[in-house]
Amino acid sequence: MGGDTFDAVVVGGGHNALTLAAYLTGAGLNIAVVERNAVMGGGCNTEEVTLPGFKHSLHSNYHFLAEGPILADLELHKYGLSYVYPEVQHAIAFSDGTAVCIHQDPEKTAASFARFSRADADRYRILYERFGSDTMRQLINSIIYSDPLSPHELQHKVTGPVADELFSYAPLTLHQAVDRNFEHEKIRCVFKCFLHAIAVENTPGTGVFFPRLFSRIIRLGVPVGGAVSVARALERVVSEKGGTLVRGSHVERILVEGGRAAGVQINDGRVLRARRFVASGVDAPQTVRLAGTANFSSSIVEQIERYDWAHHSLVSLHLALNERPRYAAEDFDPDVANAFSVVIGADSGSQIDHVFNDVARGHLPARLAGNGACPSLFDPSVVPDGKHLAFWWPWAPFALDGDAANWDRRREEISDIMLQQWGEYAPNLTGANVLDQYLFTPLDISRKCINMVNGSHHVGAYTAEQLGANRPIPALGHYRTPIEGLYLCGSSSHTGGSVSASPGYNAANAIASDLGIKPWWTPVARPELHHDVPAGEVSASYTS
Repeated sequence: MGGDTFDAVVVGGGHNALTLAAYLTGAGLNIAVVERNAVMGGGCNTEEVTLPGFKHSLHSNYHFLAEGPILADLELHKYGLSYVYPEVQHAIAFSDGTAVCIHQDPEKTAASFARFSRADADRYRILYERFGSDTMRQLINSIIYSDPLSPHELQHKVTGPVADELFSYAPLTLHQAVDRNFEHEKIRCVFKCFLHAIAVENTPGTGVFFPRLFSRIIRLGVPVGGAVSVARALERVVSEKGGTLVRGSHVERILVEGGRAAGVQINDGRVLRARRFVASGVDAPQTVRLAGTANFSSSIVEQIERYDWAHHSLVSLHLALNERPRYAAEDFDPDVANAFSVVIGADSGSQIDHVFNDVARGHLPARLAGNGACPSLFDPSVVPDGKHLAFWWPWAPFALDGDAANWDRRREEISDIMLQQWGEYAPNLTGANVLDQYLFTPLDISRKCINMVNGSHHVGAYTAEQLGANRPIPALGHYRTPIEGLYLCGSSSHTGGSVSASPGYNAANAIASDLGIKPWWTPVARPELHHDVPAGEVSASYTS
C-alpha cells in the first residue's frame, strides 16, 4: 500500500465513495478507499450468476448519471464508461394484452396515451413542456447536486409560477400527485409503478418526486458492460490520480482522537491513518456505530437508531435466454418489443395497493408486480453471441412471513412462481428458451451490500422525514458530523439511492469548502430561480 498514512480514508467502495475520491484525488489529496468486498462498486455490480458469459447487473441497471455533472467533470468516457439511451424508455404491459409506452419523443408518448385518454395525452404534453424544460431540469439538478436547502430556504430562493407548481406537490402522497394529473386508470398506473420502482413510498410529502421523475423519465441510460462499468471507470480515475484502492478489507472502527476523525482500523488489525478527514460511504447508522456512539449526543444516537430503512424491498429473477422475452402486448403496441424498462403485474392503483398491503404484512404478493428489462437488447456485450439476458424485480418484503431466512428456504419455489407469472405476459419464457435462472432476494441484497439493511435497496426509505436536509436526520443532513473531519457521502444522505452519484459529489464539495481546497471543477450552483412564466402556460390540474 506504500504506507498506511493518507490525507484521507474513505469507508466503502460504492459509486458515491468512489466519486468523492475521484474528485478529491484530482485536487491533489492522497486518498485510500477501503471496500469489504473483493470488487468495488456496491450497487453497481455485475456478475455471471447464471451461465458463463451472461453478465447480470444485480442491483442497478439504468442510471440518471448523465443528468448531473459527474460524467463530464471526470471525463468518464476516457475510462471506459459509455451509455446507451433507448428510444422507447418504458412500457407497461397489462393483463388484457394492452400496453402503454413512454418514448424519448413526447409526441409518440402522447399517441400511446391517446389510445386510452386524449385528455391524458394532452396533459402529458403540458407536463413534458413544464417539467422537461431546460429551466426546470436545471432547477431540479441544482437541488440534487448541492447541499440541501430547508423548505423555508427553498421557498425564498426559488419563486415564480414554475416554482409554485413544483412546490405544490410537496404535501401530496405519491398517488395523489399522479391522480391530480391523469384521469385514466391505466395511465395513472404507469406513473405510480415508475415512482414505486425508485423506492418512493406512498406517504404524505413524497409527491414532490413526481416533477423530479418527470424531468428525467426519458433520460435513463443503460451502462455498456453492465453497472460495474461505472465502478471500474471511477476506480481508474482514482488510481490514475494517485489514490489507493483497498479491496477485501472490512472497516471495523473509525478512529476518533481528540474529537476528530484520525483514520480507520480494518479487520486484519491494520490502522490506516487520515491526516485530514475520513468520509463514510456506508449508511449513517453504521457510521455512528463505527465511530462510537459515545462521540455523538444522545439525541443523535436516539434519532439514528430510529432511521427508517425500507417499507419494501425487491426480489429479482435473472434469466439466461436463447431469445428475448416476447410480450403478448406487442400485438397491441409493437414498441413494447423495443422498450427498456417493462412493468408487468399491475393493471390499476388498487392492484398496486394490494401488492403493498401484502408486502407490509410480510407476505409474498399473490400477484407480483414490478419492472424489469432485457439489457442485452441494447448492450450485446453482456451476453454470448446471439443470446439474451433479462430480469424482473417485483416488490417484496424483507422478512418473508416473519423471517428473512424464508427466502433461502423457499428460493426454488419462488423462482418458479416468478417465472410462471412472468410467462403469462411473455409466453416464450419456456424451458426451450430459458437456459438458466437465478433468484436474487431481499436477503441477498442485504448480504451483498451491508448498508442496504433489511433489503433497503436505496439505503433508507423515501419519506418526508428522510428527504433533503432531513436525510438521514436533520443533525447530519449536510454531509458533516459533530466529529471534526468525519463526513457522510453515502446514499443515506441527500439525495439518496439510485446512480446519480449526488451524495458523493455533494460531500466532496462540502469537504473542499471546509478544508479550503480550491475545486478544479465548477460546482453546481445552489437552487435559485426568480422566473415568471406567462400564466397561460400553466394548466389547471385534474383533481383526484
